[in-house]
Amino acid sequence: MRKLIATVAMIASVLGFSIAAAPANAATAVPSVLQVNNKKPLPAGGQNITLFGTNLNVVTTVVIDKTTATVVSKSATALTFISPAHAEGLVAISLKYGTKTKVVKDALLYKASLNRVLAPLPYIPETLKVGRTVSMLPGNATWKVVVTTDTPTICSITGLEVKALRKGECALSLDVEVPTMDTTYRSRQALYFITVN
Repeated sequence: MRKLIATVAMIASVLGFSIAAAPANAATAVPSVLQVNNKKPLPAGGQNITLFGTNLNVVTTVVIDKTTATVVSKSATALTFISPAHAEGLVAISLKYGTKTKVVKDALLYKASLNRVLAPLPYIPETLKVGRTVSMLPGNATWKVVVTTDTPTICSITGLEVKALRKGECALSLDVEVPTMDTTYRSRQALYFITVN
């Protein structure tokens, strides 16, 4: 039997064929969620929620209960999306990747609360590499957002886009107005810092 296998291998080699085991199909990376920031979004929606975990870059669609959310940014370890409007209560987050879906049960608790009714800030990263940009898109297109900086040598502002110019600390002043909210809470000013490296 060994002689037969050796003879077949020799003939295949002479004819230019290769006898090798077929490569095994690489296993599809499965996304996992280790942490959810902002676990209690407002029922009105429009807030940025970040998932931290592994293989999140393979996610193509995020579904909250039955509503598809808008993905703001994603990497292997972090994925940020805008919460859609939803009735109060616990909801699952479904992460679609390829032909499969990973479900994180009871991941969010939609809840209204007077002391939480503040205009949400747009997505703001903690760090940004020199030459890169980030958009200060609001959670909802009807919201008014104005971004300014008093560190123009570190970062520049064009509309809602922030560009990192050189290493240092980029100071951003944000003014957010949500016209549909109660007049007591509809506007919010915030100072935020991004480390440019």
